[in-house]
Amino acid sequence: MPKIPTEFHSFETDEEFKTCCDCGCELLDSAQMYMVQKSFSKDECLMEFALCQNCKEKLDEQISGQSKEAIYDFLFDHAEMVEPPEDYSYDDAMEQIEECLTCGKEREKCDGYTYSGLFVGTHLVPGPMPMMICDNCQETMAENMSDHTKGVKDKFYSENFPGPPSEVDLPTSKPVFF
Repeated sequence: MPKIPTEFHSFETDEEFKTCCDCGCELLDSAQMYMVQKSFSKDECLMEFALCQNCKEKLDEQISGQSKEAIYDFLFDHAEMVEPPEDYSYDDAMEQIEECLTCGKEREKCDGYTYSGLFVGTHLVPGPMPMMICDNCQETMAENMSDHTKGVKDKFYSENFPGPPSEVDLPTSKPVFF
């Protein structure tokens, strides 16, 4: 059985994410797709979570049409989404989180960044994910989101992440959902 790359393990447990952060359903033994997302400031992980497909769809339904269009337009204008080649491998996939999908900035040169991957059980789903987006590109996307979507995002984060450790220096905006 393939192993989930360590970049997608929880920093808190040093293991794979086992449950959805929202509904608590089991992820590793399910046929349901799920997303793992991690946000960093420099090399410090500020936020990490796994979200099952059902909860992701419920969250996506709450995002305004204006925000969906703004995200789509930004990605269409700045990202090259291509089908993976036949011989696509885990190594190829992990290279995708080494630079920003939209501007090409190298991860090691970013002040902050967020990366995401899609999984079924312990299998990485090939395609446009995994992907990494730098803090500057996230800020640009967030500028064009509706107040409604910003409220949905804030509510999700406040319900699932009650508060950071006091020593963490949080960025001014929360990561954009992928």
